[in-house]
Amino acid sequence: MSNVMKDYIFYSIVILFALFFLVMTPQIKITNGTFIIGPRHWPYILLTLMLILAIFGIVKSYILAKKSKSIESKDHEDKIEPERTFFKLSIPMISLVLVILYVLLLNAIGFIISTLLFLYGISLLLGQKKQLYSIIFAVLTTVVFIGLFSVLLSIPLPRGLGIFRQLSLLFY
Repeated sequence: MSNVMKDYIFYSIVILFALFFLVMTPQIKITNGTFIIGPRHWPYILLTLMLILAIFGIVKSYILAKKSKSIESKDHEDKIEPERTFFKLSIPMISLVLVILYVLLLNAIGFIISTLLFLYGISLLLGQKKQLYSIIFAVLTTVVFIGLFSVLLSIPLPRGLGIFRQLSLLFY
């Protein structure tokens, strides 16, 4: 089975999953209507995003399949990159180590700094060549998470200890 067919099957399953739960979402009972985004709105938002991304994935797979048919197999063989390693560890293993470090440092240095460092490191690890883009990605994603969880949903995020706590009190 080709990779394109696997992509089509995967995205079709995601679309079916999202549609099924979109149909089931109106059955959620609203017990307290004081929040801006209630228990019924949150699934609608996530499932709609899943649908959009799945449709985008199908379109992307279709376009890539058309492009790959036009490229000769000789050109395709030249573009295969060797597996990247770092300290003789594979990229998934390093990602796992970064996630574990992130979780361990979260309570000690707080959400802001640990998330900035984690997102910056993971974007460089996954192949981002320009450091400026990694910094922008880390800062914007951290700001969105703080805005979404701490401000909009009133979910407390880890503040850290000592000076890190004082720093986080400046932002949220």
